[in-house]
Amino acid sequence: MPEPPPKRKPPTNQELIRAVWEEARDLVKRLEGSTVQRFSVEAGDTKIEIERRAGVVVAEAGGGGGGGTMAEERKDGDSAALDAGHPIKAPLVGTFYRSSQPGAPPFVNEGDTVDAGQTVGIVEAMKLMNQVQADQAGKVSKILAEDGDWVEFEQTLMLLEPAG
Repeated sequence: MPEPPPKRKPPTNQELIRAVWEEARDLVKRLEGSTVQRFSVEAGDTKIEIERRAGVVVAEAGGGGGGGTMAEERKDGDSAALDAGHPIKAPLVGTFYRSSQPGAPPFVNEGDTVDAGQTVGIVEAMKLMNQVQADQAGKVSKILAEDGDWVEFEQTLMLLEPAG
């Protein structure tokens, strides 16, 4: 009688989260330009929700009680209103934080000079804190996302005036 195949070890929670996240990330890329408003995936205790607002980006104006600004998205992901600087984008969907913990000073403020690789914020997703880093050196010209805002994958969080 042949031996039964060895039992496969079930994936760890971290492996499961990573696999579900990668599938969701791929789905987000395939949904570019779609009209899907809400999508939810559950695997065990892990839940990932995707909400798309095709064609429009809403960003709060910085400093006080002003209203938001709206700009139509271009096909390449940048908006005409954001042409004034180099965008630093959210690496994933989650909650954006400007500081490492409540009450701590923000990583950067408008007018600050940053180096390539410097942490400028955090996006929390599934209880994991993911650093947002400047991909080039420059001066922070505009912060578009407020502390605690829900951000989308590749949403522009802030703009840099490139160094030099």
